Amino acid sequence: MPRCRVADGAGDVARARRPGGPARALARAALLLAAWALAGCSNRADVLAVVGTRPITMAEFNDVARVSLRQYPGSPDSARARLLADMVQRRLLVEGAIAEHLDGTPAFIAFRGTLERQLLREALFQRLAGGPFGVSEAEARTLYERRRTATHLRLIFTYTEEVAKHAAMDIARGLDFATVANRYNPSGMVPAGGDVGLVQAGALMPPLDEIVRTGPLDTLIGPIGVRGQGWFVLRLDARKPATDAPYEQERAQLMEALRQRKQRVTALRLIENLRELYQVQVVPGAPQAMVSQFRTGGSVASVAPLGPARDQVLATYLGGRYTLGEAYDDLASESAGRPNLDATPVVERWIEAQAVNQAAVAEATTRRLQDEPELKQRMRDRLDNFLLDAYYTRQVMQRIAVGPADVAMAYDHYKSGFLQLTKARVQSVTLKDSAAAAELAAHAGQAPSLREAAAAAGAGAHVREESLTFPNATDWGAFAAKLATMHAGEIAGPYATPAGWRIVQLIESTVAAPPLESLSPGAVQQLQNVATEIKRESRLAALTDSLRHAVRPVFLYADRLRRVPWPPAPATPGS
Repeated sequence: MPRCRVADGAGDVARARRPGGPARALARAALLLAAWALAGCSNRADVLAVVGTRPITMAEFNDVARVSLRQYPGSPDSARARLLADMVQRRLLVEGAIAEHLDGTPAFIAFRGTLERQLLREALFQRLAGGPFGVSEAEARTLYERRRTATHLRLIFTYTEEVAKHAAMDIARGLDFATVANRYNPSGMVPAGGDVGLVQAGALMPPLDEIVRTGPLDTLIGPIGVRGQGWFVLRLDARKPATDAPYEQERAQLMEALRQRKQRVTALRLIENLRELYQVQVVPGAPQAMVSQFRTGGSVASVAPLGPARDQVLATYLGGRYTLGEAYDDLASESAGRPNLDATPVVERWIEAQAVNQAAVAEATTRRLQDEPELKQRMRDRLDNFLLDAYYTRQVMQRIAVGPADVAMAYDHYKSGFLQLTKARVQSVTLKDSAAAAELAAHAGQAPSLREAAAAAGAGAHVREESLTFPNATDWGAFAAKLATMHAGEIAGPYATPAGWRIVQLIESTVAAPPLESLSPGAVQQLQNVATEIKRESRLAALTDSLRHAVRPVFLYADRLRRVPWPPAPATPGS
């Protein structure tokens, strides 16, 4: 991926317009900006640059700056210039992708449709859910006190009340709970035997959380319905004291857990309301039809349904329908996850969820959420990233090849990082007494040489002078790395050896880089990566320069850029 790419930030796509990669030198940025600062003007005072038909506004610049501030160290002038240069370069690459009609490919069209539906759903639920979800100090303290006890829980989960009743009846007839749990629990959703283990308050959704905390032990409980999830049969085996850290240490985590819980409860309620409002219904036999069409050895069939099969209706909702062809598209893209095709109830719930998603898109469209500026900007950013990825792959990655000559060139350039000690002439003294060795080492640095320091300490007869050749000097192998970093006359030690405590003075040394062909496979791979990166950067620079001449107009407003605060001010709510 090119280093100028603007990657999506975790959790907040609205603040994701940040170029990635290390900052360029100010001189490079200044040259780029000077070359792009063509004659022209914009009547909009908030525009910092124009690339093709798209402006780069101060608001966009500040959004990027807030999330990528650490990537642009240095003086404010330097940081601002480098950031804007990256943003301009990114926009040039997107313009290049559009010029090659990458915005008309089937892959782009499919991505745009999926993205639009996703953003509309997110915008709708955010609008309906409101927020932020506040948590009081009393709530957090109450949860902390309740977490002092943990309950050993075993459970059975089903999607329908009827199946849950069958599970409860099997246990009532004397069948082992674990055996029944393994029979009814969906694969991979609950631990073997339904044994969840010790559970503290706050770990489950209501009403399960309160039932597990206060319900009777050694008693079959349920079936219990949880709106938007399914049905549960429980057994509580025991309660034990639980140890937590002091409240002050747990406070932030407790508040966040309560906040997330409120948000999830609200989301489940909204989904259920939407299902009822739009009268979502799974067509009888739809799960079986989907399984027979798509299950091939437990995986999704590679051949898409065509003709009438594609139009087969799996679910309906007020004003629309969800078809087999749409199900295949969702499975193929994995945008909606993949249900276990061996479990019909799971497939049915998956179909219903997809139909609810489509109903959410319909509701968002009715509310004209697609016209909101923030959603439009998020859509534009994500589409630009898609185009940039495709264009970079086509114009950079697929147009470079690294051969032995490139690896050799990279080695010549970075050879200093591979230097190894080949020869050394040293003086050394080894003493049995560690205290005497430490005292000698402390005074040796003040003497003209180790030999003279040892003589003054009465150990001069023990000083040896040796000429070493590496890697043949096996007795000195453990000291090679240290000797390679020492300068002539430097004294080091004492070091523990089988013969005693050794103090060393380096007289002279020779270091050299080994032949390329003698390097380890790992080192050669590192050089291969370096050579690849060099070629990528070179190709990207040439591509950007060509786009700078092809894309018109490209304007820069340096006077406005200098007036932008750095670091940027924090974002205000609603901005």
